[in-house]
Parts: sequence; C-alpha cells; structure tokens
Amino acid sequence: MKRNTKTIICSIALLTAAAVAADNRKEFKYTVSNGASVNVVNQFGSVSLRPASGNQVLIVATTHSNKVEADCDQMGNRIEVRTHFLDKAGDDEGKVDYEIQVPNGANVTAQVANGSIRAERIGGDVSLRSDSASLEARDISNAHVHAHSVSGSITLANISSGHVEVGTGSGKVTLNNVSGPSVTVNTTSSPIAYDGDFGDGGAYQLSSHSGPIDVLLPASASVEVKAESVNGSVQNDFPLQKKMHSDFKPQAGKSFQGYANSGSSSVQLHSFSGTIRVKKR
Repeated sequence: MKRNTKTIICSIALLTAAAVAADNRKEFKYTVSNGASVNVVNQFGSVSLRPASGNQVLIVATTHSNKVEADCDQMGNRIEVRTHFLDKAGDDEGKVDYEIQVPNGANVTAQVANGSIRAERIGGDVSLRSDSASLEARDISNAHVHAHSVSGSITLANISSGHVEVGTGSGKVTLNNVSGPSVTVNTTSSPIAYDGDFGDGGAYQLSSHSGPIDVLLPASASVEVKAESVNGSVQNDFPLQKKMHSDFKPQAGKSFQGYANSGSSSVQLHSFSGTIRVKKR
C-alpha cells in the first residue's frame, strides 16, 4: 500500500515537472520607424497589447507545451507574430500567451480564435478579430478601432476621436464612454449596451437583428435620437423634444424620435425583433 502511494506521488510529481518544463517564455525585440504595422495571429490563448516607451516592438511569448511555438519576424517596417503548430494540439497544449508592446502610432491587427485580446492605450489604429475569443479595447484616442467576432464578447471603454466599427454574431457588445465622428455597431442576436453621452457632432448607428439595445444617457447629452424596432418594442425614459419638421412618423411602442440640448450627435437605433430601451442616467 505504501509502495503504491509512493509510486502515485512520484508519478504526479513527474507530470507536474513536465508541465512546468513545457512552459517556455521567449522575448523578441524589433526596432521600427513611424507608421509600423504589427500583425498577430494566434489560435488559442491571449494577446495583450500595450504601448512601448520607445521605437521598439517588444514581444513576450509563453507557450504551454512542446507542440507549439511562437514564430516572430520582421519584414521592413512590418512585424509578423504567428503561432506555429509543431504537432496536433488542442486548446490547452496549443495555447500561447503574448504580451506585446508597440510604439506610439503603430497600427495593430490581432486575431485569436479562442481566448482573449486586450488592447489599451495604443496610439495607432487597432483591428481585433476572433471566433469565440473575447475582445477588449480601452483608453484609445485619435485612432480607428475595429472589433469583430463570431461569438466572443466585445468591450470598448474610453474610446474617443476615432472611427469605431463593431460587429458580432452572438457576443455581447458593451460600450462605455465611446465617442467619435463615426461609431457603427451591428449584431445578429447579441445585446448591445451603450453608456455615455455620444460625444459632439458624431454619427452613431447601433443595430441588432434580434438582440436588445440598451442606452444610458446623462442629462447633458446633446443628441438627436431615432429608434425603431420592426417586430419588437421601444421604451424611452429620456426627455426628448419633438422635431418641428420630420419625415419620420413614430409609432407608439414601435418607434420614437426626438432631440435633447442642441442635438449635435445623430443616434440611430434599429432592431428587427429586439427591444430598444433608452434611459436617463
């Protein structure tokens, strides 16, 4: 009995040691000039994107088995980061976690099938794509932000002065303090939640085929709102004034239109069968 117990303990220890040994951390450094591009493609795992202090791209890649490796290369002013499979591997064995720092002004494209992508304080355009991975972008200004997923959640916070484009099939979309000259969100069945004032002078389109759309506005918001749900319903608890001249005839419970303050930003909310709710914060 004691001999069997010792054997089991030794086996567990060897397996644990092998798992630890399989974790492999590598660093890559590349010097780039203004307007550099960084492209990241990862199957399983996470990608974290943060600003660098100088003109170097710093990549830290951590693999979790010997069946996969990080393949990084520089071609001129373009950096390619890809996960390379050495053998067939599932989610755990094929997982690679990337921590990437990019210089101000670098344009970043990141794609992950299953895992997560987080971008914060990046100074250039950002494009994030996934299958089921969650996408998150925070504290980005004066840059285009594009986020598209099949079923992963999408969260944008403190995005300003840039064009924003969001699309997903069934992943929840959450926007907090997102503003810019153009903000477009399209979903199939997933909910859209917007909390903010819609900035000043922008054009916003939030659309979902069957998911609900919830908008939370402060009293200071300067907006013109048009909301319509074809087979769903609309609810408005935000004080709006009626336009004197309008080519849109609201239908009770199905649509409404109006403006607040100077109505500087245009906000269009549309759903085929979902519920649209606009509330005062």
